Amino acid sequence: MARYRIKAVSRMLGIRPELLRMWEKRYRLFKPQRAGNRYREFDDEDVQLLRYMCQQIDQGRAIGELAAEGREALLRQMAAADVRPATVPPDHAMLIDTLVDAAQQLDKGRLEAKLAEGAALYSFMTLITEICGPCMHRLGTLWETGNLSMASEHLATVVLKQRLLTMLQATAPAASAPLLLCACAAGEWHEIGLLTLAYTMQQAGWQVCYLGPDLPVQGLLHGCQRLQPGLVAVSMTYAADPHPDFTVLEDIDTLVASTYPTCVGGQAVERHGHALQPRHMTLLSTPQAAHTYARALLGSPTPA
Repeated sequence: MARYRIKAVSRMLGIRPELLRMWEKRYRLFKPQRAGNRYREFDDEDVQLLRYMCQQIDQGRAIGELAAEGREALLRQMAAADVRPATVPPDHAMLIDTLVDAAQQLDKGRLEAKLAEGAALYSFMTLITEICGPCMHRLGTLWETGNLSMASEHLATVVLKQRLLTMLQATAPAASAPLLLCACAAGEWHEIGLLTLAYTMQQAGWQVCYLGPDLPVQGLLHGCQRLQPGLVAVSMTYAADPHPDFTVLEDIDTLVASTYPTCVGGQAVERHGHALQPRHMTLLSTPQAAHTYARALLGSPTPA
């Protein structure tokens, strides 16, 4: 049975280590073992149970309510719900293994070649969600468990980002197409999800202006005033604390969304959207929700 340090579990599930430690101490649903180096180590069952609990919390249940049922009852519920990850098709698994190995070896040429091969073999969404996503997840876990250099993870991220940017720049919608302005919120450096949305929307007939990561609200407002976009898309992914600071989103709602149609998505919205009460911007929990919203707003074509 595999074992995972707390940082690896945090990365896998999007829960900060401090919150995991609080749950462990307060609710006693988990008993991570201490390895020889004194690090906490969770086993596969712990990780699956945590994943199930996160799903239940996202659906509106309280952590205290779940904890009151006890570990064994939750495990039975988890088994009945069958939250185990889906089996990866063999051809996908082989490509993922190759990409991971290339990243481990810092082999940029092979990483780029195999990513290009995947782009030729599979649809864009299959490549991103079923190959690149699991690949990056595995690399992150390897790094957190001390089995991968940070350089390898960074290389894989850079190569994937470059691939998405190249694809974005290779298409040119009509000059009359509506403009979509994309940016990551201030303090947000995870770009892959927003780049995926940008490329998909450009394929649907939008012009895309991509402003990248960590854009302050005033910078976003300046871009809107200058370009007058038909839609603004903002990404915010990592906000897993019990009481995250959404001040930046409140500022976007007041300064940007009050004038320009604005949608906000990412893991932060998926997990904490119920706690937000925007006056102007639209919260979107999935990429498909963003596509639907954009089509309803301006009547753009259906994404391919």
